[in-house]
Amino acid sequence: MKIIVTSFFLSIILCSAFAQQDPEAKKILDQFSKKSKAYTAFKADFTITMENHQSGEKTENSGNILLKGNKYKMQINNSEIYFDGKDVYSFTRESNEVSIMKPNKNKDDNFLNDPSKLFNIYTKDYKFRLLGETNENNHNCYEIDLYPIDLNKKYSIIKLLIDKDKLELISAKTIMKSGVHYILKITSFNNNAVAIDKDFSFDIKTHKGVEVVDMR
Repeated sequence: MKIIVTSFFLSIILCSAFAQQDPEAKKILDQFSKKSKAYTAFKADFTITMENHQSGEKTENSGNILLKGNKYKMQINNSEIYFDGKDVYSFTRESNEVSIMKPNKNKDDNFLNDPSKLFNIYTKDYKFRLLGETNENNHNCYEIDLYPIDLNKKYSIIKLLIDKDKLELISAKTIMKSGVHYILKITSFNNNAVAIDKDFSFDIKTHKGVEVVDMR
């Protein structure tokens, strides 16, 4: 009985401690977000891996992204995704088809749903914890876990590796409640990229015969 009571109170103490925000993690995230927001534009190459821990399936894709503010152009495999600040254009070269839709603000914080979110972490949406420091491909990194405050999210944790010296994102691993893991790795990063607004707009006129599916 004594063991049960002790375990009960210990669990309360641990839960209470976990509920508090980690001040060291907050300091790093604030610095990371401040630096990311200061970029006029940047370009990054990446790989994104999907691991299904239920079926054992694993797929890996590579791509690149040009981002300015909340606008972006992302290329991955045979697809191009544009966001001009208003509408999302998803173009598939193989079918020569472009879908146009409004951004879905209710979607989970998946990199492919909104790439800008990972580079501008909004700490008010998460509990966070600094796990420590680690080395990833010769980068000394901070290892930080983010836990969504909204427990209805489809994921349970986002695990970030942030370069300790440059305060740049090295990787982000999203652990879904379904047992699927998405691992984003930045393979190159250019924070002096040149970008103009038309880079983020899909020009239907220059794509001969493209089929337009307007879902707005």
